[in-house]
Amino acid sequence: MTADPAGQKQPEAQEKKLSNGHYFKIMGYLLTACWVGYIVVITNGNTSDPMFDYIFSVPLVCWIIGMVIAHFVRKKNKTDRP
Repeated sequence: MTADPAGQKQPEAQEKKLSNGHYFKIMGYLLTACWVGYIVVITNGNTSDPMFDYIFSVPLVCWIIGMVIAHFVRKKNKTDRP
């Protein structure tokens, strides 16, 4: 076995850390999937149910609002996209 020079980790041993933006995207995907599943369950898959009209519009509006908030947060922090 050889020791790492100056205590540095090998590239494959370094932990890959996700940025906060990636965590919010993952959370958005999960919430979207939960919403779609919830609508399908409460309407029993009946597409003529009035609640089924909101299956895609609510997640779309939430994603747009999230993107607008992320824009202003990025602008305030002056950071680039992940």
